[in-house]
Amino acid sequence: MFSTNRSFESLVVGSRLAAGVIGSVMGFASAGCGGKAPEPWELVHKASGKVLFQGKPIEGAQIILFPKDSSFPNAVRPSATTDFDGNFEIGTKSRDDGAPEGTYGVAVTWNPTVDVGGGAVRGPNKLPPKYSKPESSGLTVTIDATNPTLKTIELN
Repeated sequence: MFSTNRSFESLVVGSRLAAGVIGSVMGFASAGCGGKAPEPWELVHKASGKVLFQGKPIEGAQIILFPKDSSFPNAVRPSATTDFDGNFEIGTKSRDDGAPEGTYGVAVTWNPTVDVGGGAVRGPNKLPPKYSKPESSGLTVTIDATNPTLKTIELN
C-alpha cells in the first residue's frame, strides 16, 4: 500500500509540475510571439493646454476632443477640465494620461456651480452654444507625440 500511495503522490506532483511548465511556456508564447501591434488609438501621448474666454482663463470648463480619424472607435473621446488658471491636461483612459496622436474637433462647455437653496449645483453653460459641439465650434487641436503643448483655445 505504501508504494502505491507513493506512486500516486509522484504522479500528482509530476502532473502539477508539468502543468506549471506548460502554463509558463504558453504565457511566454502569447506575450512574445504573434502579439498584434497596438492600434493608433491605443497609444496616448501627454497633451496640455489652456482655455481663455474673452481673454480670461476660466475654471471648470469641460473640453472634449472628437477624433477626425473615422477609424477611431466611439469610445475614444479624450477630455479634460480646466483649473483656476484655465490650464488643462488631456486624458483618455485616465484623468491626465494624454490622447492618441491625431487631429480632433473640440467641444467646450463651462457650467460653473451656483448656489440653489443652500446647495451647490451645476449651473447653465456660460459659453456661446456654438462651442458645445465640435461641428459648430470651429476649434481643432492636433495631438503630436513630439509636442505635448497645445495651442491656447481662445473663445469669444
